[in-house]
Order: sequence, then structure tokens, then C-alpha cells
Amino acid sequence: MNRDERAAFIEGEIQKDISRRHFMRAGFGGLVATAFASPLLAACAQGDDGGDDVGTGGGAADEIKIGVVAPFSGVGAFIGTIVDNSLSAAVQQLNATGGIGGRKVRLVKRDTGVDPANGPKAYTELSADRDIVGILWCAGSGFTQTLPSIKRDGLPVIAVFNDLHSTNQLYPASEDAGRSVFQIAIPGVLGMEVLANYAKDDRGYTTGALLADTTTDPDGTVPKNFRAAMEKAGIQITNEETFSLTDSDYGPQLQRIRGNRPQSLWVWGLSSNTAGIVKQLSDLGAEYVDTPTAKGPDWHPHIFGSPAGTGDKSWVELAGAAAKPGTVTAWHVGGLLYLPTFAIAGWMRKYLSKDPTGGEESPADGLAVLLEGVKKAESTDRQRVVEAIETMGNIKFASIPFGFTADRHLSKTVDDLIVVTMERGGTGAVQTDPPYQVGREWNEGVFDRTPAGPTHLVRPTLEANRRAHPEVMETVLREGYGTQCTKQPDGSLTTDCKVH
Repeated sequence: MNRDERAAFIEGEIQKDISRRHFMRAGFGGLVATAFASPLLAACAQGDDGGDDVGTGGGAADEIKIGVVAPFSGVGAFIGTIVDNSLSAAVQQLNATGGIGGRKVRLVKRDTGVDPANGPKAYTELSADRDIVGILWCAGSGFTQTLPSIKRDGLPVIAVFNDLHSTNQLYPASEDAGRSVFQIAIPGVLGMEVLANYAKDDRGYTTGALLADTTTDPDGTVPKNFRAAMEKAGIQITNEETFSLTDSDYGPQLQRIRGNRPQSLWVWGLSSNTAGIVKQLSDLGAEYVDTPTAKGPDWHPHIFGSPAGTGDKSWVELAGAAAKPGTVTAWHVGGLLYLPTFAIAGWMRKYLSKDPTGGEESPADGLAVLLEGVKKAESTDRQRVVEAIETMGNIKFASIPFGFTADRHLSKTVDDLIVVTMERGGTGAVQTDPPYQVGREWNEGVFDRTPAGPTHLVRPTLEANRRAHPEVMETVLREGYGTQCTKQPDGSLTTDCKVH
């Protein structure tokens, strides 16, 4: 059973209420750190029929056609709805403002559902239409099996929610996917690196243990990324333990880990797994308290988690009081959709009367890549569009500026990534000495109506984010977004906060 077949098996066989995140693979290894795994994803979405979404154009001469592959049905339909909301708003905005050189944009969607065979089938249908300029691949199954065909055809494909970089399948490091594939998804290997740096440089931890699911990560990508990140940061690994996605008893693994008392515990699973593990830690009297306690003689490890676990607020709802503020994961600057300078939220409110739930920036930005390629190439010839994407420079569409080059088919860099922490809604920050406060997003939008959720922990990656996106970070600091602890009178941020 290959990777995509295993994903379909998981989705079809595991009880459907365990988590909406059964598709979260690749990225951070077995669990993706991609747009649908956004730390800001606030609500479960509904799918559609996966049919064609036609813009207001006439014949082929009047429109530019873009293929979209995504799970619009089945358990993964929430991904399809994120894709629909993102692209519907973006296409309406584009077509209302003249389209691309007077040509309207039209989306041709194909549903992968739960069958891995649907991905290659969808690709074959879309690639056979010579009017289709390129394809947005948005977590639909069968991507790996389709790579040889994509390489053969040279059709531009944007990996919106699929991570080829972390498995060394992305051009130019590998020829597996060919030159025509470009990745927007967050690479899991970089996410692990950012978290390891936070553990060592910001919190001062010297030891860590991994407790990871093997069902969604049969190839062991998560442990590989974990070892690489910990070695690079200089953190000693005390234990590597595994569990299955459907497990509910983690006692034996926790007892073995407890014997070595690691200061940080890296839990790589879905939200239900994360909740079960922290509840059993609490039963052992080993719940996380703060950084000094994590370094003390008793075992109270700081929890580091996957975007599909600690990045989803449902783990807090499942764990209740056992879910402690300070728990972290990683995401990216462009996913801070509450920022006023990011256009996708405004388009969604204008055309759909909806607020973004997280991740909507990525499909829209993938669309922009293909359309900018057409504009620069002054052609819909596929090879010329690929060449144009490699030389178009940075563009800004849904959120942050980004781009590609001939030698870099990945849009994200490590400087794009951020640390995200769990905070309680309603009452706000927990009381600590020195105190901290949560950002203004908790008093506007969806965060003031939720009992808990993840938010941007500004300090750990501030300088890196400033290098990549100085204007965005200036807005964050000036307007008070994100958890900015500990903030001094002069506006500087220090590591004094014991919880974060």
C-alpha cells in the first residue's frame, strides 16, 4: 500500500468523528503544515459537488482556464470548501476588475474524493484539455502517482497543499516531479527546524522526546525531520515513541519517556491524539506548567505539536483543563488572515459574505502564480508559462509577497515561518509573572467568540520574519496583533514570560 492509498484507507476506515484532519499528511511528515492545517482554521467546512465553476466569459478565446484538483467530497470535503471559498472570491475579484488582459478566468474543478485513483484520473482529464493553462493541486489524493505524468507533459502544477520539498521530490533537488511543479505548501522539515530553534534558543531546553503517529506517516518522515532539527539545534533526543492513529492508551509510551524526563515532548498526531496524550500526562501529574518547571526535577514537559494537533483548537475542546497555554506549533506569516493588509479576507466578505477560517490565502496565491505566468509569457503555451513563473519575481495577491526562480521552486523560506501558541478565549491570558497579554485579534473577529485557539507568538521568529516581511511585522508590532510577551515599555520583546 503506497502513501496515497494508505491515506484513502485511513479516511475510509477510521471513525469519521475522530478528527476532520485525516488528510493531513506530508508537510510536517505525516501531518501537513499546509493551508488546511492552519492554526487559524476555526470551523469545519462543507464540500461541494466538485463540478465546473465557470466565470462570466464566453468561448475559450474569451477566458483563461485553470484546473483545480481537490477533495470536494468525503471526510476531506472541508479542504474543498476552503478551496472553493478562496478561489471563488479571488476569481470574482479578478473578473470584476478586467480579468487577465480582458480575458475572464474560469475554474475547471475535479473531485478526488477518497479514492487515490481519482487524482491521476482528474489530471488526465484536465491535461488533455489544451485550453487549460495549469493545475492547482489542493491536497487531492493520488498526487504522488501523478508525478511521472506531470513530468512527461510539462504542465504547470502548483502544489498548494502538498509537500514535495520535505521528501526531496521537488525540482531542482529532484527530477521526480519535473520542472513544471511549484510548491506553496509549508515544508515540514522547515517547520520542525523553527520549533527546535524556539526550544533551544528561546526556552533553553536541552532535551526532547518524540511521540508520533505511524498510521499517517508510514515512511517515517516525521522522525527523520525531528532528528535533523534536534541535531541542528543541539538538543538531545531522549526517546522516540510511536502510536497508531486509533490508539487511546498512551500509558506505556509515556512511562518510558517519563523515565528520562525530557524537558520538551513533541506530540505528532491528530487533535484527538494530542488531547488524549495531554489528559494522560495530567493523570500522571506531569502536565505542562511553565518553562522553569519543565526544566525542574519533576517531569512537566513543554508540549510541541503538529499543526494537525496543537494547531487545531479542537484538541483544547477535547482535552479541557488538561490543555495548557504555552503549547506550540508552527505556521507562516501569510496565514495571519486577520491582518488588514491581506486582501483575501476582504474579497471573501465582499463576494461571499464570509470570514476566512484559515488557509484561504494559499489556493488564491496558487491561482495568481499561474495567471502571472500567462501575463509575463504573453502566451498560454505551457512551457513558456513555466519559464515565466521562474522569472516573474515576487508577486503579491492574497496575502504576502512571494515568488520562485529557476533554482527555487518553493515559495516558502524558513524566514516565512512563525511559532503559534494556544491561548484561552474569553478570560484572555493566564496570570503569569511577568504578565503578558493576547493580541487585538482576540477582541475582534472570530477570536472573541471562541473558548480557545492558536495565535501568533511573535517573539521567537521576529527578526527572521522582519527580514522576509518587514512591513507585515511592523503592522503586527504597531497594532498589537499576536501574543507579544514579554513586552517592555520601549516595545522590545524579551524571553521573560515563563509560559511562552
